[in-house]
Amino acid sequence: MPLKEGDPVTIWIDIKRVYLVKLTKGKRLDTDKGFLTHDSIIGKEYGDTIKMSRGEALLLKPIPADIYTTFNRPSQVLYPKDVAYMIYISGIKPGDTIVEAGTGSGFLTISLAYAVGANGKIITYDIRQDMQDTAKFNASILNLIDRIEFKNKDIREGIDEKNVDAIFLDMPDPWNAVPRAYESLKSSSELIAFVPTVNQIEKTYLAMKNQGFIDVHAEELIMREYQVKENATRPKNIGVIHTGYIIRGRKSIKGTSL
Repeated sequence: MPLKEGDPVTIWIDIKRVYLVKLTKGKRLDTDKGFLTHDSIIGKEYGDTIKMSRGEALLLKPIPADIYTTFNRPSQVLYPKDVAYMIYISGIKPGDTIVEAGTGSGFLTISLAYAVGANGKIITYDIRQDMQDTAKFNASILNLIDRIEFKNKDIREGIDEKNVDAIFLDMPDPWNAVPRAYESLKSSSELIAFVPTVNQIEKTYLAMKNQGFIDVHAEELIMREYQVKENATRPKNIGVIHTGYIIRGRKSIKGTSL
């Protein structure tokens, strides 16, 4: 299907030059490898090759991982290895209603919006309006804004939504939001928190156990990429190894921890 104004497209020049844009008539993308206009992309299709002022580029259909290339990120963001596992282990599906705090730059928010589909809903809380403004802009590039409701509110003071399918916490003190999360979750649904330091694990884990969550786990994911060359394949010297810790558990149907 031909690309039209308003469509998102990933412009792939090489492994170090990947740009995610929303097609707008009259705009152009400038890179150190040359430029191309959005008008020249409109009418093309995903998978096409397009000439630049110097060289050429591929037009690809955006995937969630592409948001890490050029999106505005004034705050630290969760990495794909953690986001993917968190979504998988949560059991969320298209049509679900999810609560998240805090919004930050919106990278987890956007990934969740992909997962719940057009009929799902993400309600994301953050106390900083400037962060939510950044997240709104990022989500708008991918035309996902209709799936997300932004609330400039402290989740520790209460969650408006009840019987939600999962809650994700990416905040400095998730243990203080555990009681509110328990009240809002459907029975047997998952609470997932992400924290950057070890001392935050214990407070969050114990708060969840004491609140009545079951099947509680604290985990760290390690991932390394390989440099592949003939007769010289080995791990890369530089990579994202440690990012943070994931604490997860299910709301007990009877409200008792095991």
